[in-house]
Amino acid sequence: MKFRLLVLFLLVLYCWSPLRFTAMAQVSPTVRDRPALLALAQALARVFERNPEWVVSELEIQAASARVSQAGVKPNPEIEAVAENLSIPGVGSGFAHYTESTLQITQRLEMGGKRGLRIRAAEKEVEVASKELEVTKVELISATSQAFADVLAEQERVANQQELSRLSQQSYSIVVERVAAGKVSPVEQTRAAVALASAQLEEEKHRRALVAAKDRLAALWGGSHGDIDAVQGNFEIPPASSDVPESCIQNNPDMKLAAATADSRDAVLALELANRKPDLTFSAGFRRLNLDNEQVWVAGVSVPIPIFDRRQGAIAEARTRLDQSRTEAKAVEWRLRAALTQARNDHATALLEARTLTTSALPAAKEAAAAVEEGYRLGKFEFLNVLDAQRTYAELQGRYIEAVSSGLKAAIEIERLARCDSPATPAKPAK
Repeated sequence: MKFRLLVLFLLVLYCWSPLRFTAMAQVSPTVRDRPALLALAQALARVFERNPEWVVSELEIQAASARVSQAGVKPNPEIEAVAENLSIPGVGSGFAHYTESTLQITQRLEMGGKRGLRIRAAEKEVEVASKELEVTKVELISATSQAFADVLAEQERVANQQELSRLSQQSYSIVVERVAAGKVSPVEQTRAAVALASAQLEEEKHRRALVAAKDRLAALWGGSHGDIDAVQGNFEIPPASSDVPESCIQNNPDMKLAAATADSRDAVLALELANRKPDLTFSAGFRRLNLDNEQVWVAGVSVPIPIFDRRQGAIAEARTRLDQSRTEAKAVEWRLRAALTQARNDHATALLEARTLTTSALPAAKEAAAAVEEGYRLGKFEFLNVLDAQRTYAELQGRYIEAVSSGLKAAIEIERLARCDSPATPAKPAK
C-alpha cells in the first residue's frame, strides 16, 4: 500500500513539476510567437543565404580570379641613374672633370612563354575554386537534408510516444475503474501508474531530442530551435536506383575537384619547366661625359647564367604534387564507390524492413493491443498482458521510424555520391 501511494505521489509530482512546464513551453511556444512550418526548400534557402562556408567558397573564386589578372601583368621597367668618378670633398676638385653620369631604363623580357603559362596556371586555380564551390554546395544540401530528416524522424517519435502515453493513460483509467469496483487488486493500479509515468518521461525525452534536432538544423544558417515550429514533409523512404551508371560517379563534385586539382598541378609543372629558361634584360639610356662635355647613348643586354639555380627543386616538387593529385583522384573514386555501395545496402535494408512492418507486423500488433485492452476490460486478461501488448506495438512503431529515418538518410547519401542530374537537386524527404 505504501509503495502504491509513493508511486502515485511521484506521478503527481512529475505531472505538476515546473520543470516539465518549462520544457513544454520551450518546445511549444505560443501561437502568436510560432514561426511558420518549414519545408526543405525554405531551409535550403536560409542556408545558402546565411551559411558562412558558402560565402567563403564564393570569395575564394573572386580571389582566384584576381590572381588571373595579376598573372597576365608584364614586368615593370626600371629606371637607373649612376654617377661615376665623383670628386672627394677636401681632396680636390680635379676629379669633377672626369665624372660620368648615366641614366638608363631597364626592361626584363620573359622567355619561354612564362606569361602565358602563368595565366594558364592561375586559370586552373579558378577552376579548382569553382569545383570547391560545387563541393560545398552539395555538402550543404546533403547536410541540410540529413538534418531535416532528423527533425522529421524526431517529430514522428514524439507523435508515437504521445500515442503510447494516451494508451497508458487510457489503461490507467480502466484499471482505476476496475480497482474501484473491486474486480482487480490495487497492485495493478500501481503497475498502471508506473507504466504511465514511464511513458510520460519517455515522451519528455523525445521532446528534448526534437529540440536538439531543430538546433542542429537551424545551426546551418546560424539560428536556433526557436526559428522552427515544425518541419513539413513526407516521412517515407524515396526510391533509389539500384544500378548507378558509371557516369554518375564521375559527375560527383569530389571527382571533378580531384580532376581539376590534377590539371592545376600539371599547369604548375609546365610553368616551373619554363622558369628554367633565363630571361633577357635590355637596357638603354644616355651618358654625360663631363671631361669631353658630351652625351653618348648606351645600350646593354644581360642574361643570368643557370649554373646553381636551375629550378630543379621546384620542378621536382611540381612533379611530385602532380603524381600525388592523380593518386588522390583514384583514392577519391574508390572511397565514393565504397560509400555508394554501403548507402545502397542501407537503403535496401531499410526499405525492406519498413515494408514488412507496415504490411504485417504493425497492423497485427495494433490490433492485438486493442483486443487485449478490451479483453482486460471484460476480465479475460491480466494487466501484464495489456502492458506487454502496448510495449510490443510501441517497439515496432519505433523500429518503423528508425527504418524510415535510415532509408531517408541513405537516399540522401546516394544522391550526394552518384549525381546523375544537376547538383542543385537534393534527395527530398519533404515536399
